[in-house]
Amino acid sequence: MNKIYAAAAILLAATLTTANARAEIVVGPGFGTACAEGGCPLYSGSVNAIGASSLDLYQSSTGPVGLSALMLILAVPNNPANSLTANPVTDAQLHVPATNSASTPVTVGGLSGETLMTHGDVYGNLNLIEPSIIGFNQLQSADYALFPTTYSAATNPISNFSLYQIPLQTSTTFAGGDLINIDFTSLPTGTFALGYGTPSLTVTGTSFAEAGVSGISAVPIPEPGALALLLGFAALGLAAAKRSR
Repeated sequence: MNKIYAAAAILLAATLTTANARAEIVVGPGFGTACAEGGCPLYSGSVNAIGASSLDLYQSSTGPVGLSALMLILAVPNNPANSLTANPVTDAQLHVPATNSASTPVTVGGLSGETLMTHGDVYGNLNLIEPSIIGFNQLQSADYALFPTTYSAATNPISNFSLYQIPLQTSTTFAGGDLINIDFTSLPTGTFALGYGTPSLTVTGTSFAEAGVSGISAVPIPEPGALALLLGFAALGLAAAKRSR
């Protein structure tokens, strides 16, 4: 009997440990780009750019999890003006590891129906378990700041986001340090891209800090202080050039 209790305790401990495990999926502009593994924030230290026709899902090596099935989640601003009528994904390839030019095909599933989000957070609206919160207000504020000529609280407010899911199936394991490159036709400006998978009791998802957004260059926008410093260096350079002449 004691052996049974001991085995049960070990199983419970393993289950609790697994339940608390979490890996991060970073969204970038595509295989081979400078920001493919993240690290190029565009808005208040968060959000990476995606390419005009490609993006990537990179699994960080912190808390890595082996996946064979996951989802690409798209949050598209302003339904019905920007609704997706067809699956924009045309191809997906798994690179093991992320820098390996060789790849294996990833099976792309169909585009889900839309889930309209007017409040709350992305994962909650999709009934998905995820400790990270990506709130409606966060997405709205980022789009206003990044695309002021497209979206404005006064002239063209963002009243909702349409959430779509596209299943991805790999023939080999997608694990820490690996990357899935995804090609697509086009996405409306200000569309956010996230990755999500749930093997066993482990949650693997994308936080707001590592989400991707369409419609902007993959070059990070300097913070105001950094921009002032760059302008200062430029002014010093011009002054030095004048003195030398």
